[in-house]
Formats: sequence, C-alpha cells, structure tokens
Amino acid sequence: MRSPLRAWALPMLALSVLLAGAVSAQTGKVAGRVVDAQSGGAVIGASVLVVDTDRGASTDVDGYYSVIGIRPGTYSVRVSAIGYGTRVVEGVRVQINRTTDLDVELAEETTQTEEVIVRAERPIVQRDLTSSAASISSEELEALPVQSFSDVVNLQAGVVEGHFRGGRTGEVAYLVDGVPVNDVYDQSFAFQVENEAIQEVEVISGTFNAEYGQAQSGVVNIVTKDGGEDYAVSLTAYGGGYATGASDLFERPESVSATGNVEANGSLSGPVPGFGSRLTFFASGRVVRNDGYLYGRRVVQPVYAETDQRVPVEVDGRTVYVPALGDSTLASLNWGEQETAQLKLTGQVFGGRLALNGLLQTDRGQNYDHLFRYNPDGQTTVHGRSASIIGTYTLLFSGSTFLDLKAATFQNAVDEYVYEDPLDSRYPRDTALRELSPNFSFYLGGARPTQFARETRTSVGRFDVTSQVTRRHLVKGGAEVKLHDLALDRFDVLNNASTGFEPDIPPAGTPAHVSYDQQPIEASVYVQDKMEFDYLVVNAGVRLDYFDARTEVPSDFTQPRTSERRATEAKWQLSPRLGLAYPISEAGVVHVAYGHFFQMPPFDFLFTNPDYIFDPELGLGRPFGYADLEPQQTVAYEVGLQQGFSNTVGLDLTVYYKDIRNLLGTRIETIAAGVGEDFQLSRYGRYVNRDYGNVRGVTVSFERRPLDGFGLNVDYTYQIAEANASDPRDRLLAEQAGNEPVKQLVPVEWDRRHQLNVRAAVGQADRSFGLVSLVAQLGSGLPYTPTQADQRTGVENSARRPGVATVDLFATRVVRLGGLEPGLFLRVYNLLDARNVTNVYTDTGLPTPNLRYYSGAALGLNSKDEFLRRPDFYVAPRLVQVGVSLDL
Repeated sequence: MRSPLRAWALPMLALSVLLAGAVSAQTGKVAGRVVDAQSGGAVIGASVLVVDTDRGASTDVDGYYSVIGIRPGTYSVRVSAIGYGTRVVEGVRVQINRTTDLDVELAEETTQTEEVIVRAERPIVQRDLTSSAASISSEELEALPVQSFSDVVNLQAGVVEGHFRGGRTGEVAYLVDGVPVNDVYDQSFAFQVENEAIQEVEVISGTFNAEYGQAQSGVVNIVTKDGGEDYAVSLTAYGGGYATGASDLFERPESVSATGNVEANGSLSGPVPGFGSRLTFFASGRVVRNDGYLYGRRVVQPVYAETDQRVPVEVDGRTVYVPALGDSTLASLNWGEQETAQLKLTGQVFGGRLALNGLLQTDRGQNYDHLFRYNPDGQTTVHGRSASIIGTYTLLFSGSTFLDLKAATFQNAVDEYVYEDPLDSRYPRDTALRELSPNFSFYLGGARPTQFARETRTSVGRFDVTSQVTRRHLVKGGAEVKLHDLALDRFDVLNNASTGFEPDIPPAGTPAHVSYDQQPIEASVYVQDKMEFDYLVVNAGVRLDYFDARTEVPSDFTQPRTSERRATEAKWQLSPRLGLAYPISEAGVVHVAYGHFFQMPPFDFLFTNPDYIFDPELGLGRPFGYADLEPQQTVAYEVGLQQGFSNTVGLDLTVYYKDIRNLLGTRIETIAAGVGEDFQLSRYGRYVNRDYGNVRGVTVSFERRPLDGFGLNVDYTYQIAEANASDPRDRLLAEQAGNEPVKQLVPVEWDRRHQLNVRAAVGQADRSFGLVSLVAQLGSGLPYTPTQADQRTGVENSARRPGVATVDLFATRVVRLGGLEPGLFLRVYNLLDARNVTNVYTDTGLPTPNLRYYSGAALGLNSKDEFLRRPDFYVAPRLVQVGVSLDL
C-alpha cells in the first residue's frame, strides 16, 4: 500500500522550510520585571536563567525580561545582577502556550550576600487565558483514578463522552509533541500515549488560536517526557476484576478474578551511555488485558449444516435444530488487549535540540453483539496496528527567536475478521446467519463473513518560528503540509452454490467487494500575534486551510455509472481568530473570543463506495461517498470570567455559542431511465453537505488547590446542542423506516443538558493514611426518539433516557521497605456499582421493553426474557484494581 506520494514528502518539506515557519504549540514563556528591593527601580542587565535548560534572558532598560520556548514543567529560575545578591525562585510552573508572570526583587550585595531561595505561587487566575483551556500535569495525572489521558479529557467542563461543546466526536484535533496525529479516515486519535510518558496535556474545549487547524470543537495537545541527566526507573502493575451483585444481568465467572483486568507498565530514562547529558532517552512500555463485563456461552459452534443433519435440542417442550452444539463454557464478548511501546531520544546537534520519538501500538478485541450471545466464536475480532516516528529540531537564533522544525510519519491499520484467511475452509455458508436466527433468538450457528482491512499513512512536515519581537508582541507564523494515503479493502466471504460451497472472494469493483487507494493532500499557513499589555492581552491571528481530494467524481448523479468523471475541486478557507483577556482587578479577568473554524469531514465519507455501483439488495442502506464534499464550518463565540478569591480558591464562568454549517448529511438520488444504467429508477443515497446545527451553553468551574491535604474541583455545564441531524445517515434511515424526514432543529444524540463533575483529593501519598481521591460525575439523560411497534410517536429525540451518576476512587500509600519506597494503590471504578443506562428500548425509554409490542414466542435455544434482557444497555459494573508502583 505504499503511496507514490512518499517520494514527495522530503521535497515538499524542504520547500515548506524555504517558504515559511509554523509556531511551536508545545512550549510556554516566563516573563516579568526585576526591580531593586529597596528603591523599586528597574535592575538593568540582570541575568534570568531557567535552571537545567539553555533558556535565559537579560532585563532591558526598564527591568523587563521574557524567556520563551520553555517546555512545560516545573522549574527553578535564578536571577542575578552585578552589585546584587542572587535569588532563586523554585516551583515555577510553565504551561503550554501560557505566560508565567514572575516579578523578582533583588537586594543589594551589601545588604544580602547569600543566595536567597523562595517558593513561587502559581496564580489562581491565568491572566493571558483568552479561551477555555486546562493544563493537566504528569503529577495531576498520577493523583486521579484514570487509566488514560482521554479519561481526564472527559472530566473537563463542556466535554461529554468525547463531544466537545456539543460537536461530533471527530471534531477534535489531537497533537503529540506539536504534530497532529488524527487518523483522517474517521478523525479518531490514532495512538494511546501512556500516562507514564506524558509531561503535560492541554485541553482546549472552546475557541482556539490560529495555530490549530482541522478542528471545529476542541484541541488536545500532548507533550511527552524527555530523559533526564540521571537514570530513573518506574514500574507499575495491577490486577483486578469486576465485582457486582447484578449476577442476573451480567453473566460472569462465579468469583472476582484477579487476572480479569491486568496491566504492567514501566519506563526507563536517563543519559545514553557514552554521551552523558548530550544525548538522553525516555523509554516506556505497557501491556494491558481486560476480559470485559459482557459474557456469553459457547452453546453452539460457528458452523452450518443442512437441515436434515442438524442436532435436535428440546427447549421448553419444543424442538430446536442446530448445526452443532458447543461446550457451553463462558466467553467474554467485549474483551480487549493492548501493547504499547515508546522510545524518545533527545540530544544537542549543530547547536540545536533534536528529538526523535517513536511509538508502536497493537490492539485486539471484540465488540459486543447481542445476537452472538450463544455463538461467541462466530463474531469478528478487530485487530489494530499503529506506528509513528516524530522528529523535532529546535534552534535558538537569539534570546528572542527560535525555530522548531517538525517531520513525522505515522500509519494506522485496522483489520476485522473471524478467520484471517478469507479462503479458510471453516467459513460456513453465507446464508447461515439468516437461516439460523429464529424469532427472539440468538444465532444458532454461522459466522460473520466480514473481511475488512484499512490503512492510513500520513506524512507531516511543518516548522515553527516564534519571535518575541518586542516586549509586548510575541509573533508566530507558519505552514504545514500533510500527505495522506488511504487504502481500504472490504468484502463478505462467499460460500454458496455459485462457489461450489467453498469459501471464495467476490470480484473487486462490485458491490460485494469495495476497495480503494486514495492520496489526498492538506496544507495550511497562518500568522498570529500575542499582544500582552498591562491592561489587556490579545491573541489575534488568521489561518488559511487548503484541501484537495485528488480524485474524480461523476458529473451526473442520475447516471452514476455511465456519466463522465470530473476532477474534484480544491477547497480552501480563510479563518480569522481573535481572543481578548481584560483584567478587571488584581484577581479578576474577563475574556472574549471569536473564531471561524474549518474541517473536512472524515475521509471515509469522501471515498466510501467510490465506484458508484448500485446494489439492489442493499438499496438505500448502501450510501455512496462524495469526494467533492465541502469543508464543515463553525463560527464560535465565548465570553468568560476568571475570579480569584484567594491564592488557592478561584471560579471560572464561561458562556458560549457555536453556529455550525455544512455538516455532513445525505441526499437521495434516482437513477434516470433510458440511459444505459442498470437498475433504472432505483434510489440511492450519497453524502452531501446539507445539515446545520448550533450549540449554546454555560460552564461554571470552582477550584480549591490542594492546601493542608485537601483539594477540590467542581464544574457544571448547562448546554443545548441541536441540529437537523445527529447522524449523517439520518435521512436514509428515516426513508428505510418509512418515516417522513422533517427538516427541523432537534437535540443531537449526545445533547446532555446538565453535567456535573466533582474531583476531591485528601491527604498525601507519603504521609499518614496516604492519598485518597474521588471523581464523581452526574449527568442528565441523553435524548432518544419514542416509538411504539416500530412507529415513531414523537419528534426525533424528543424524549430522554434516565440520568447517570458514577463515582470512582483512587487510594495510594507509599510504604518503606528497606531502601525501597513502593506505592500501593487501589482503584475502584463505578464504586457504588450503579446501573447507569447507555441505551433504551424506545417504547419505554428504559433498558426494559413493553412486552405488548413484542408479540410471539422465542423459537431458539434461549427464552424470550433472556433475549430482551440487554446487559449492553448498561455501563460497566464495579471494577476493582489493586496494584503496586515503584520509582527508582
């Protein structure tokens, strides 16, 4: 699947370097004023050095300084000047894209001759914050009951189960070390960066600056750790399992298994032998296995047999014929396992900093399918493989200007099948599942014939120029090029009379076998200025995005097979962004933000079924992609207030609105008569830009930073998210169900009106009873469309599911064993074993149906009650993990 565009990657990158620069989106800044402790006058020429880095500056004639390009973390800052004593400020927190204000008083040498060490206090109000954003450090990640950074993302105000401020899930840009790593096939995050390897995560849930593109709703920016000058080892392992009293709902092993949910991870960092501090490394790895909480039994085998060769089974006074019986052992139906590895090298090359970061990941698992409850071996397994290499080179031109050059390549592949070889003789008849699914019955045999394989390869070239042009202006500008190669192969294995009752592969280029290999291209340029005045901070910028699908589409969709093909048109948009932060007091800041945002739909919607071959068997159920789709566009506004009540207590209030246009939808086309087309007058659907939505809401966040062993964060979101379609296929689904499509604004499927998140931490890990932290989430119910007997009885999404409430716990204590200090920890997810509902029967709005509308008896091996009981309509029950960690 290697693309010829690979040969263009380096030339395009070199051309980009000659043309422009792009901003570093992974560093912060320390700025302030150095004054005489007695007179208050400016100290000119004072040296300001960020300890253990090569970053520093000197004060100007007014005593001001700026140190830019500092990686996120906590540092000591040393300030010295001729005739004055030296002062070291410890605990200075630097965050991604933020300015840390640090004013320092120096005492004259005659008064103070010894080095003075003081502790910095991070202000509760972020003066230069012009949009809604949160930065989570590695220390904060360690203190929360979370297994991945995505769990922390979902704890932020305005985020509901991966939806940022009412947007669809694919509207978020993910970056690792400043490089975008979304899989453009579905706009998902392609990698799982482990908590152990994360230095800081920045979550922007509101409007964002011009430096970020191909996103409409938010940005998640991950900065990974570097190796240090000293060797360090970290090891963690845990085991656990699900512990619930709902055995009538969740069939599972008799006792809690300590190996049902296991993980081992570790990291090693330090200098590369022989190079000292000139070359360091950070390596990490993780292995995890989760058996899941949804089980079935191997009552039958995934085979097919002629009717007269099937086995009779007596069930409740009736006889059921099955191809072959299994051993009835328990089998997990939503298990998953994953292995990840990372190696990062950092060194000094040609006067600059070079970092190479490689990530590998493999995944395997199954997605629950209720119909396979008695036939678990007939369900497909999903296999994933991801690999990435990210290179960054940073060169400091002067104390006020530096360059970041970035190049990356990554691939993400997904395969799905029951048997890897599509010609495997174990594949049963392709009619098996249709024949072996009686009324209210789990499958009596057969297997999914699906063979699905896709791969996305992306090469990225960008570079980052940042310059503190004056004390007031931090100017950024840049460009980025992304080359994609998307390959897909999908078919159902044939096994019928036409194949001699042997497994066979349908011919490519037919409705039964879809494949493509596409090479679209993206590019962008932007410029931005961060202006910091005593009375105002302004982030102003503009961004130009460009996209070309580089393929062809039919010129006449009433003749999808025979009309001439035309080349797709390049798409572009100019997007202004503006953010203002206005201090109203020493502890209060108002911010206002506005911006236009551009994003192409997930590329699968552009390229799916590109041959435009109509399948009469599927009809409207097989929509066609459209490679000439327009970009989706959002205009967003927000107004917010940060107010501090003390050095540790603060409140944040934000009101926002989003206007969303060109959302993906479907259009129904009719094949014209008399033009040589097959299946004339048949109707099919294709993806177009037709939908509209808007979101308005308010978030309130309260923070009490840890003090005297207690910290608290509370945030509440009230939000209304509406559109004329939640799913791009809504119109096709309505037509298939015989419902009249209605063009009106309705709540989207993820429209949670009320969401409350609470995080509390008590104690310290190395003291007394240790550290205990709790995370509680309460949310109102998501919408659904009410029906009776499969007929809609209300407007789309006019009813609500039950609300949800969950509590997670994390407790840890450092103990001393000889010269070691291991940490023992306990994590409990869904501590109260709550039965939170994720799906409902649309006739009751509950996970249990109204039996009046489900007439008839079960004709399979199971009872009707068992078939209608849906454990997958509930969140996972209580999960208990016990583990140990050790740092050396």
